[in-house]
Amino acid sequence: MRSCTAIRFGYKSELGAICTAFAAAVSFFVLPRSFLTVAVPVWLVLQRLVARGSRNGARPPHEGTTHSGGKEGKKDVSPKECQLAFVISRDMNEEERPVAIVTGTNSGIGYYTAVGLAVEGYRVVCTCRNPALSESTAAKIRREAEDYRRGRNGDSMYMEVPETVLVDGRFFLECDDFSSVRRFVDQFQATYKRLDVLVNNAGMMRKRLEFSRHNPQLELHTAVNFLGPLMLTELLVPLLQRSQGRVVYVSSAAHRFPQMVLEPGLWKTPSKAGLNGRLLDAVKQINQGELGSTGPLKRKTLGCAFVRYGTSKLLNIYHAHHIARHHKIPACSLHPGCVGTNFSRDLMAMEWVQRIYQYASLLFLKSWEEGAQTTLHCAMCDAEELRLVKPLNRTNRTEPVSPYFVECGNQTIESLLPYGWDVEEADRIVEWGKKMVGLAPK
Repeated sequence: MRSCTAIRFGYKSELGAICTAFAAAVSFFVLPRSFLTVAVPVWLVLQRLVARGSRNGARPPHEGTTHSGGKEGKKDVSPKECQLAFVISRDMNEEERPVAIVTGTNSGIGYYTAVGLAVEGYRVVCTCRNPALSESTAAKIRREAEDYRRGRNGDSMYMEVPETVLVDGRFFLECDDFSSVRRFVDQFQATYKRLDVLVNNAGMMRKRLEFSRHNPQLELHTAVNFLGPLMLTELLVPLLQRSQGRVVYVSSAAHRFPQMVLEPGLWKTPSKAGLNGRLLDAVKQINQGELGSTGPLKRKTLGCAFVRYGTSKLLNIYHAHHIARHHKIPACSLHPGCVGTNFSRDLMAMEWVQRIYQYASLLFLKSWEEGAQTTLHCAMCDAEELRLVKPLNRTNRTEPVSPYFVECGNQTIESLLPYGWDVEEADRIVEWGKKMVGLAPK
């Protein structure tokens, strides 16, 4: 169990990009104009390098490597010898290859997470909202993974990876349609006998207050970003346990936003007494349908839209805690960084604003592939990195939590905000979520 006695600086690529831009703006006013012809190109290159963030270096265990992926270990490592669920080898049977489910794979982080896992020899099951989209997306992911492999032909890193790329697009699910989630699980378990990685990536954000068309009483962020993934994960828990699998939640630094409506004053430090059901009450109040919803999350402002989104991301972190603490399955959540995806399209109604955003993304935000790096790290890193994290001794928290990753590193101590450590509130909300999707024990 990881512990830490001192706070370290939690680096995020978006902070680096802002600092670099600020430094450039100041220097442009200070430097003589004759230097600008050199300074501007240098700044553009530096800005892009900083914005891209950290690169994933984790890979699954292969034959001829040590448990931690080094080159100096004993050759011909077997899963039994190193207590792993699998070891990738060139000649392994298809049924022996690790299986990964990635939700929301049609674009963005999910797409490149699926590509990265397929390149490494995983059997990747990609999911989209309908069968046609799942099948076409799987074909694109397969082609991109094969092209990447061909581009690295002869690279020793891939000498022990199975030659064929396997991407399955036969299944689909819509996260706020709980019958769709249950159907997916039934079909998946009828086809696959193992599950090594579940990446809960699918998510959305809406500027307006909207409710699920499948479950009209449920606010859309809650249904799509939290309840659907919760149901999917809980139904797959037995298979994950048998397979020694792991759960990865793509969360966000936006998990800080619920504090804006639950604590008076934007910069006030959250109460040390904990939430004591206040967040659960707010979540219950908003999930009463369009006519019956009330509470602090109902405000129809852009700021409250971010709060509703951030709340759903905090609930993802809570479920990762629950999975790790109660089901004893390695689980984590992560902040992928600020990524230039289609995610924010609903927030920018004007075309010229969207165009500015697209150009700004090239300099200040991560690309889709760069945004997938921390997710890939969490999916393939040594299980030791996913151990529970103890809180600092000087805090009033005593219970360990699942790790929270930023820039391909465990930044639980540095970057998980106080609400994220409240395991009592986490358990209350997860139990409420189970009841909402029909999974509560009788």
